[in-house]
Amino acid sequence: MHKSNNRWQAFLIHLGISLIIFLVLAWIIVKIWYPFPFFGYDGGWQGIRIVAGVDLVLGPLLTLIVYKPGKKHLKLDLAIIALIQASALAWGIWITWYERPVAVIYTIDHFTPVTAGEMLDHGRDYHSLDAFDHHRPVYVALDVPDDFDARQRLLTESLRSGVPLYLFTERYRRIDPDVKKAMIRESEDLYTYLQTDSTARKALDAFYRIRAELPDRYLFIPLHSRYGRSVLVLERDTLDTVGVIDVDVTPYLKRRKPRGLEKYRKAT
Repeated sequence: MHKSNNRWQAFLIHLGISLIIFLVLAWIIVKIWYPFPFFGYDGGWQGIRIVAGVDLVLGPLLTLIVYKPGKKHLKLDLAIIALIQASALAWGIWITWYERPVAVIYTIDHFTPVTAGEMLDHGRDYHSLDAFDHHRPVYVALDVPDDFDARQRLLTESLRSGVPLYLFTERYRRIDPDVKKAMIRESEDLYTYLQTDSTARKALDAFYRIRAELPDRYLFIPLHSRYGRSVLVLERDTLDTVGVIDVDVTPYLKRRKPRGLEKYRKAT
């Protein structure tokens, strides 16, 4: 660190260096690890707060406390502070990296982001996602049987093994035309709900105040993320994310019967 005449100058120098480091890390977190909309809905904001707390508060504050010109062992004290800050920052970066979403899984009627940590904790290799796309997170579909009994067996296996259904990586498939047709049907049903429910309609109107295109240009798919439930809006042709409608449609999903439950429909 540049030699300073007083502790406030040392503090500002340390803070300036830390700010540069933080801005670089913030760009990586927002643009690469947690791209829209996952920064706000799936842990990016929590991660950046950890990094900011360590980088912009802990290190400079310790410098402000211990710095005194002419103090014996000052260099050693500053070296210890740098080591503490670097260690804490490395931990914060690792946690943020570990919890980043690496896949977004379409399961029956909604999207679920999956983190690198979830896959590793359940013995899944997230590098296997490279077979679908090298970009992260990659959007894939879970191959869920339409047959009622087959679906029940799959759900039973998920409960028995303790592995969430959306982590059955052997059943991942590309979002092909068949899957997209199912998504379009789900989207049309959900859009009807968004128009008729008073709270959801307000959120939908807020989205259209920003984007005035026709509804048939978009897909509206529920998003079940770690820090909230919302509706993900995708461009229908490219499946690019164009927005988020901040409304929880769980009551709607509980009322309706997912596709493929023909036997259950007949029984009821």
